[in-house]
Amino acid sequence: MLRTRVAMLAALVATGVAALTACGSTAGTPSAAPAGAGGAELASSVNFLTGTAQENGAPQNTGDFADPADTDAAEQWVELDAGSASGLNPVVLNGKGFLLYRFDKDSPKPPTSNCNGDCAKTWPPVTVKAGGKVFLNGVDKNDVGFVKRQDGTLQVTIGNWPVYKFSGDSQPGQAKGQGVGGTWFGVTPEGGKAQTSQEGTDPTTGVDYKTGTAKENGADLSQGDDYKGPRTDDAAMKWVQLTRGSAGGLNPIVHDGAGMTLYRFDKDSPKPPTSNCNGDCAKTWPPVLVKPGSRIFVNGVPAAKIGILTRADGTRQVTIGGWALYRFSGDKKAGDINGEGVGGTWFAISPTGGKVLPKGGAPASSGQAAPPASSSSTATPPSSSTTTPPGGVTLGNGSAILDSGINFSEPNGSFGVSGPGCVANPQPTQVSSIQLSGGPVKLWKGPNCTGQSMVITASVPDLSKIGFDKQVASIRFGDK
Repeated sequence: MLRTRVAMLAALVATGVAALTACGSTAGTPSAAPAGAGGAELASSVNFLTGTAQENGAPQNTGDFADPADTDAAEQWVELDAGSASGLNPVVLNGKGFLLYRFDKDSPKPPTSNCNGDCAKTWPPVTVKAGGKVFLNGVDKNDVGFVKRQDGTLQVTIGNWPVYKFSGDSQPGQAKGQGVGGTWFGVTPEGGKAQTSQEGTDPTTGVDYKTGTAKENGADLSQGDDYKGPRTDDAAMKWVQLTRGSAGGLNPIVHDGAGMTLYRFDKDSPKPPTSNCNGDCAKTWPPVLVKPGSRIFVNGVPAAKIGILTRADGTRQVTIGGWALYRFSGDKKAGDINGEGVGGTWFAISPTGGKVLPKGGAPASSGQAAPPASSSSTATPPSSSTTTPPGGVTLGNGSAILDSGINFSEPNGSFGVSGPGCVANPQPTQVSSIQLSGGPVKLWKGPNCTGQSMVITASVPDLSKIGFDKQVASIRFGDK
C-alpha cells in the first residue's frame, strides 16, 4: 500500500503497535518460505506475509527499525518494498526506505554470498532468523529465497542473489552504493541490476515521465490522483502516479498516488492497445487519463512498460504492457480491491500488465462468480419485513455491480451501487445478475426498500433463480 517512508518511520518510533505474533490477521496468511542453497533447514520456519510491516502490526524497534546492534530484534522481520530511489527504478527497499543491493562477485547458482568479514561491515547482509517473517510489498514471493552464510545466519535472496544494505547510505532513498567498485548495484524486484529510469517528455504524447512519487517531485497534491472531482477534469489529469505494491493480499499490483488499486479488463486488447470500456462501463470503471502536459510518476513500475492509447472519445488513457488502466467506482478507500474478479473479466494489474490473482488462482473479492443464490449459503427466504433480516444477519456496507445479463454479462451494460442504507436501483428492469462485495445485502422489489425482499450473502449469477430477475427496485446495505 501507498505510504510515505519517512512518515512511517516516525509513526513506528513514536507509537507501539500489536505484537508480531499477531501478524497476518488482515493483510496475508503466513506461508512457508522457499530457501536458497544451504538455507533449507533454517528457512523452513520463516514465513511470508503480504503488505508492509506496519500494516501487519509489527512492534516498534524491531526488524528494519531495530538498532542493528540488537541482532535478535533486527532479525525478527524483513520488509521488501518495490519502489524507486535517487533516479533508480524499479528497486527494492527495506521497511525503513533504504535501498538494497546485490554484489557481482556473489553467485546465484547456487546462491552464495562472498561478502564476509570487513566486507559485511561495509555491506551489512539482510538477514532474518528462524521463526522470523518477511513482509512483501510489491516483491513477488516466488523471487525471494534464503542462503546460509559462513557465520550460520540466514540471508535473504532476490532472484537468487543475496541482498545487502550499504553503510554509506545515511538517509532513506539514497543510492550511494550504486556502481561502487563496478560490482555493487541496487537490486530490482526480480534480482537484476537497477538502472536509471527513463525521464523526460515523450515527443509523441507530450506526457512527461518522472521517477519517484508525486510528493517527492513536488506535485500539487490537490490535483492528479488526489483530486476529488470527476476524473475527466483537467485538474485530475495533471498527474498520475504508478506505484508497485500490494493490496488485500494481492501482490505485486499497481496502485495510483492515492493508494487506489488499478485494474485491467480482459475484453480490452494489448496488441494494439485498445479500450473496449466506454459509456456506462467507463462510469463504473473510470479510465486513468492523461493529456499533453500531464506527468506520470513511476515508483517501482518500469517506465518502458507504460504507454498511452487514444480512446473512442479522443481522450488519452494510460497503459501498462499494452493493457488500458482503470479505477473501480466501488473502491472507496486506499487498498480496496472490490473490483478484483468482477464478471470474471476485471483484475488488478501487475507492474508488467498481467492480471493478478490471489493465492489459489480464484478472484479475491466476492465479485467472483458464486453458486446460485437460491442455496442456503447465499440467500434467505423472501420476506416482507423491513427490520432485521432473517437469521439475524448483519448487513454489510459494501458495493454491488448490477449486470443486465445472467452470469455477470453486460448485453445492455452494467452499473454500480454502494451503501450505506437503502439505495435505489436506477434501472430495475435491466438487472439479471448481481456481483456483491462487502455483503450481505437485502434486495427489495419495491422502491425505498419496501415490498418483498431477500437477503443475499454472495454474488448471484442468475436472479431468476431466486425470483428477482429484472425486479430489484432497491437494495439495503448496512447503515454504518
